[in-house]
Amino acid sequence: MSQKTKPPRSAPSSAQTPAPRRPSRRRLEEERRQRLIVTVTAAAIAIALLAVVSGLAYEQLWIPSRPVAQVGAATLTRSDYWREQRIAYARQIIQNFQLLDLFGSNPQISQQFQGRSIVIDQQIRTLRRAEIDQQVVSEWIDRQLKQRAAGEFGIVVNDDEVVQNIVADLGFIFIPPLPSPTPTPDPNVTPEPTVDPAATATTEPTAIPSPTPGGPTPTPEPSPTPLPTFTPEPTPLPAEARVQFDQIIDEIYRRYELELVVTEKKPELTKDEFRQALLEQYRERLLNDQIQARLVPEDGFTYSTEPERVRARQILVAVTPPAEATAEQIEAAFAAALPAAQDIVARLRAGADFATLAAERSDDIGSRENGGDIGSFDRNGVADNGATYPPELVTAAFILPVNQISDPIRTQFGWHILEVTDQTIPSKEDQLRKARTEAFDRWIAEQRAAADVRRFPEPTPTLTPVPTQPIPTPVPTYLPGPPTPFPTPTLAPTVEATVEPTVEGTPTPTTTTVP
Repeated sequence: MSQKTKPPRSAPSSAQTPAPRRPSRRRLEEERRQRLIVTVTAAAIAIALLAVVSGLAYEQLWIPSRPVAQVGAATLTRSDYWREQRIAYARQIIQNFQLLDLFGSNPQISQQFQGRSIVIDQQIRTLRRAEIDQQVVSEWIDRQLKQRAAGEFGIVVNDDEVVQNIVADLGFIFIPPLPSPTPTPDPNVTPEPTVDPAATATTEPTAIPSPTPGGPTPTPEPSPTPLPTFTPEPTPLPAEARVQFDQIIDEIYRRYELELVVTEKKPELTKDEFRQALLEQYRERLLNDQIQARLVPEDGFTYSTEPERVRARQILVAVTPPAEATAEQIEAAFAAALPAAQDIVARLRAGADFATLAAERSDDIGSRENGGDIGSFDRNGVADNGATYPPELVTAAFILPVNQISDPIRTQFGWHILEVTDQTIPSKEDQLRKARTEAFDRWIAEQRAAADVRRFPEPTPTLTPVPTQPIPTPVPTYLPGPPTPFPTPTLAPTVEATVEPTVEGTPTPTTTTVP
């Protein structure tokens, strides 16, 4: 049987690629760890970036857009509030400079206003973290109500008028005075030589004065020097006012920077913020004036001739019944004192001097030494000397004509004989100004109540306890006349003060007792 021959094995080709080795477990574990580290790092970076972006968005977008207050469709956001507060700070600095100019000659007062810009700048740096100033919010709300009323009334505040009012009020404080021109000698003019009067004087005999006929001439009394009167500066034209307004802003900012030199820090406020502070302040002032004029027109206003205050003098016939006196006894005491009061009235109406009679007959210690003068007081009896007079006396004083003697007026202190020496009747301008101010206050209160005003967050209402009994109105302590100063108590002398010094050399006598 024949054997089959096996084909020869082919030798391995050198070009054939060897089979890849399987990676080791350690290597796979290392690669997995690296991928995990990269993933965790990338996630951490992404989270950090997200936190930063979220924080920036919260600080720069979310918080500034949050509402603080709302009047109708107008909304005050947090960023708007920050601007309002910065403008209010700028206005405080300007007012502080005005007070420094007013009280600059008084160091005790002016030192209270020096360096205030440093404190305000520190407050501006922490403005975003500070609590909301509700006064600033209230001013913004009132401004919105006034602007709405301006549209309804057809009121337009002119910008040129605003600037002119600023310059008229603040120009003398913040516009530096122009330097006085120095005279320049003219080279073409020959100066005249100065003549010494002593060198040219000739010696002449001194004339002997002759007596003046009729005696010496009396020396005239010196006349008082009239006080200088303040002449207001004329209102500048619009173009000139704008130039001067820029000068005022420059001077305000110069003083502001000068106060901050010691801090070595950059100023927080800008010139434009000082400019806006003045423009908004004076624009609102002019708007207030025009609204008041619409509320109380001058044409239909009725002026009063009634006095607001009176000044009087009195003679008091005191009636002091005992504390345990009955009503009949009190009436008897007043009836017994009435003839004396009537006698004083008769003598005064006959021409007797009021001051002399007050010193002799008045029982009021506080006024009799001053001719009976009890000072000036209003319709409530509140006097400028601190006293509050009885209502019977006050009512009679405001009815009594000037320089007329009253009948005896009965109060709890006795019988008063009164003479009004002066009446204070407000001028027409003062009456109109007061009426407009009161009408404006009532109007703005009505606007606040009627408008859709909201604050965020809504203020928590304060619970007012319901009183179980009506609270009585306190009755003032009436005085019969001006208050008298309390006497200074006399201190008891000390032992050291009562011992008389013994004179040296003088023997002290002794008593010898004879047994």
